[in-house]
Amino acid sequence: MEKFIPVVSFVGSSGSGKTTFLEQIIPLFIDKGYKIGTIKHDAHKFEIDKPGKDSYRLKQAGAGTVCISSAEKLALIQSCENEYTVEELILKFFGNVDLILTEGYKKSDLPKLEIYRSANNKPPLSFTNKELIGVISDDNPDVDVKLFNFAEKENVVQHILSLISEASPDIVITGVEERYQKPLKEYLTALATLTNVNKIKIKIDTE
Repeated sequence: MEKFIPVVSFVGSSGSGKTTFLEQIIPLFIDKGYKIGTIKHDAHKFEIDKPGKDSYRLKQAGAGTVCISSAEKLALIQSCENEYTVEELILKFFGNVDLILTEGYKKSDLPKLEIYRSANNKPPLSFTNKELIGVISDDNPDVDVKLFNFAEKENVVQHILSLISEASPDIVITGVEERYQKPLKEYLTALATLTNVNKIKIKIDTE
């Protein structure tokens, strides 16, 4: 990963409409020229493959990793001893996008927008979270961040874009030739992608 990729997480109680809202704003980002990646956190066991399919049969036979590849898309089904963190997923699979929108990860340090639907009769999850950058709601909750209604999709998109335009880090490395800077810049860019880092300066003493 050699470029800074902003990450914003959408959180909210079950039934609040997170997936529906993401489904509606992703095309707005794409219309503006952004390549979007998404990650949905599932706190439960899930099965994405279908019994009877070749890939399912190979996985059931004991293959730890099954890859399905065509000219149009790629799918990877892999057994995990431990759950990947969101940071590990981003670094491993999302180097080719401009913005990552995640659903869930309410306990992470990622910037968050909460989908809060009062009709859902469930308490908010992140109103006191320091990473909260906005709330989308059918009500008028008392929050210290930007508040949007569900119809203000374009405003939510513009809010996210305004924040990520300010977030791109400045990485300066001195004291070493340019050809040796690439692997270090790659690591530091990944670090800045996943933390609130605005500027990184490194001076290398070769004496």
